[in-house]
Amino acid sequence: MAVSLNGVIAGEDGNEDFLSHDNWIEFTKISNKIGCLIWGRKTYDSVKTWNKSYLESLSKVEKVILSRDPQMQLEKGFYLASTPQLALEMLEKEGYKEVILTGGSTNNSAFAKENLIDEIILDIEPVIVGTGIPLFKPVNFINKLELLSSKSLSNGILQLHYSVVK
Repeated sequence: MAVSLNGVIAGEDGNEDFLSHDNWIEFTKISNKIGCLIWGRKTYDSVKTWNKSYLESLSKVEKVILSRDPQMQLEKGFYLASTPQLALEMLEKEGYKEVILTGGSTNNSAFAKENLIDEIILDIEPVIVGTGIPLFKPVNFINKLELLSSKSLSNGILQLHYSVVK
């Protein structure tokens, strides 16, 4: 996930303009390596409005959208799941051993609460956003982390890679 220094993933209106293109490049590199990702409905709705060239870089990536609405209509190349467990089962049936969970706040917390996250990779942008959507929605859970690595990316982005202590 890409975040501001203070843990914001989007403005209150869902706007992510403070996130750099460098983060997108890093995200697509990891997503193409893993081969699949899970987005929430709000993230999907936001991504649909972007220039189509952005999604071309994910054309070979299996994309599952989490939504409680079983009637949600998705564009071609996207698949629907109603719970984190169903999304993971769907991708496991397709042969995937790893999954990229990339938003949003509600989904991050749902997966964390069910102890379904093994690793976290954060790309921290050199920006502070006063108000917005946090990386994790406030829900009752605690996941302890162990730092695996940290590295500097381009344009002052710091990447932190953690494992979740089980």
